[in-house]
Amino acid sequence: MEEIVAPDFGESVFEASVGQWFKSTGDAVEVGEPIVELHTDKAVQEINAVQSGTIGTLLKQVDEVVRPGDALCEFQSAGSQPPSAREEESIDVVATEEVAIIEMAVEDEPGIDGAPDIEAATDDADEEDDGYVEIQFGPFVEVSSNPAQVDDEVEAESQEADVIEIEEPPTEVAVPAPTQPEADPQISELRQIVDDKPVRRERLTRRRLTTARRMSQVQAEAVMTTTYNEVDMYEVIRIRRDFGPQFLESNGVRLGFMSFFVKAVLNGLKAFPILNSELDENELVYKEYYDIGMAVASEHGLVVPVIRDADDKSFAEIETEIRGFADKARTGSFALEDLVGGTFTITNGGVFGSMMSTPILNPPQVGILGMHNIVDRAVVVDGQITIRPMMYLAVTYDHRVVEGAHAVQFLMRIKESLESAELLMLAN
Repeated sequence: MEEIVAPDFGESVFEASVGQWFKSTGDAVEVGEPIVELHTDKAVQEINAVQSGTIGTLLKQVDEVVRPGDALCEFQSAGSQPPSAREEESIDVVATEEVAIIEMAVEDEPGIDGAPDIEAATDDADEEDDGYVEIQFGPFVEVSSNPAQVDDEVEAESQEADVIEIEEPPTEVAVPAPTQPEADPQISELRQIVDDKPVRRERLTRRRLTTARRMSQVQAEAVMTTTYNEVDMYEVIRIRRDFGPQFLESNGVRLGFMSFFVKAVLNGLKAFPILNSELDENELVYKEYYDIGMAVASEHGLVVPVIRDADDKSFAEIETEIRGFADKARTGSFALEDLVGGTFTITNGGVFGSMMSTPILNPPQVGILGMHNIVDRAVVVDGQITIRPMMYLAVTYDHRVVEGAHAVQFLMRIKESLESAELLMLAN
């Protein structure tokens, strides 16, 4: 009987939970059929059959935690012999061999004709003395060469054995029982008021538990610091208004805000590569590629799919990938490879109306950009007070790695790129 084991869940994912079983013990399964669904903090992963066969005992139950390499269930592949048949065949062979050996021993033994001859064996033992004596060892006894000394020692031990010492049990000291402090009637009454209120308990999902643990971990390990700035979104809005219809007709996808921010972040990362690194014990690892994570809200919680090699992609390609992320978030169909390996993350709380926030790092990354809502505000432009669409930006960084001056300049580079959005498009 083989075992189906949990696979590797990918970078920085060390455990999952069993979501549901598609098959039960005794069910037949064909190649490619789903057997079990595993939930990690990043994605839902189905384990499919790689060969036809029959499901054996389920070794993990729904909601039970599993780690890579853990056995999920037993599996009998089609065409292989069941264990019981193999064991019976093995027993038959061994038994046959043992019978043959016993028969040979009986035939070769003198004076034995199908049954042991006890008298013959006894007579032979009496007549022949080959010099060997069979000794059976009992408890260890130290024997002296002096017989008198042995008698004295035995007598002394016998006398000692007759003497039995009886120890008086220790006097028990009465220990007063701990006194319970009297409950404050007022506190009890207040607690009763709260206890009588209706509540609803909901079990946390594996993703929520893992997210909570990772958030606590990053708070404990990283020295998170946030710097803020504001950006005038007038140019970005103007380009979307003037060239949006043509962009949609040419590329089959709308020109959104996010592609501008991805390109602006790439400008900042290339100018300040320290923000595209990670800390590995005593070494700083600079990533010479740009895999940009995009925080996306889904029904099951926040996920961060990754745009691979974003610096090699056009505005249209980036927008197409972002649209695909939104579709997968709605259907919960992210694959594990969509969610691992980012080098920097962008999160947009503005879609929910957030004016300003302090984004939390996505470890092991050392930087994250927070976008917020666009609000018309009075600002001074060329000495004149005017109304502009403004957005607050926030960059949280790990101060163990990133100097404050670098973080501020990095954010300034993003601001300048967005406020010169036409040049940003022409350069890409």
